[in-house]
Amino acid sequence: MNKRNDFICIGAVHSDYELKLKQNYFKNRTNPINQNENLGGVAFNIAKTLSFLKEGTKLYSLNCNKNQKKEIRKNGIKFITLNKKFTKRYYAYILDKKGKMLLGLANMDNYEKIINSNVSIKVNNKNIILDLSLSNELIQKIIKKNFKNNYICVCGTSAHKIFKIKKLLNKIDLIIMNKQEAFSLTNKKTINECMNFLVSKYKKLNFIITNGKNAVNAYFNNTNYISYPPRIKIKNENGAGDALSAVFNYFYCNHYDNLESLNKSICGGALKVSDHNYSKEKYLQKIDNISRSIKYKIINKYV
Repeated sequence: MNKRNDFICIGAVHSDYELKLKQNYFKNRTNPINQNENLGGVAFNIAKTLSFLKEGTKLYSLNCNKNQKKEIRKNGIKFITLNKKFTKRYYAYILDKKGKMLLGLANMDNYEKIINSNVSIKVNNKNIILDLSLSNELIQKIIKKNFKNNYICVCGTSAHKIFKIKKLLNKIDLIIMNKQEAFSLTNKKTINECMNFLVSKYKKLNFIITNGKNAVNAYFNNTNYISYPPRIKIKNENGAGDALSAVFNYFYCNHYDNLESLNKSICGGALKVSDHNYSKEKYLQKIDNISRSIKYKIINKYV
């Protein structure tokens, strides 16, 4: 699908603050850090990657300041605001000296305050990727208006927000979530239990459950997959899930095979944590080369 504006990303865009420890840290004491500020948010991160891959991309979110809008346009993304007034929101995350995430801190209350939008989102024949930062009311309106005539992928976003789609799983084509989000969604304690529960209750729902560097479990059209991420040097763990979501949808919505799309998306996540800096052609070539070495299993049932 190569027409402009085929992808519509809906959800968060805000400032991200990276706080990386310079050395081993002491609890309950002052520790030196390096700090970086970037534009982030799940929906923006996914839109940024899709636009980088030359896919036509729109981003719907709360109003931003001038510098943030400039950054969005710079990345080739068409931005549509859901409200008029600019309100602050941000995400801060702490990394250890090797780049492993220790803690994420989300100041997202202003997303929840927008129940009714100035813009009615109703489209046809588009690929909608939705994070769960917006209010429960607004998310329900968007999905109910669009599920019949569009492909809808939901990104789990947070174990504290996953409840927003518990009653909408029969209206979603795909959900991508991490292990903790899956536990919160299903009230189960293991990935296998989550898989069995979702497969038994929602026959048409496809889903991906990530588990860090250990494995990625997925279910597509009555087939269960387990793929194992490549070993790679971690520089910054933040945003790996967003990169995986963007790359999966890029290939899947361009009619690649389910398993191939999954394995390529795992490579996208791996390249993100390694802090890659490639052209589109080099990036896709790197993904193609790494994905061929990914080990995977196709199994009949989780036990």
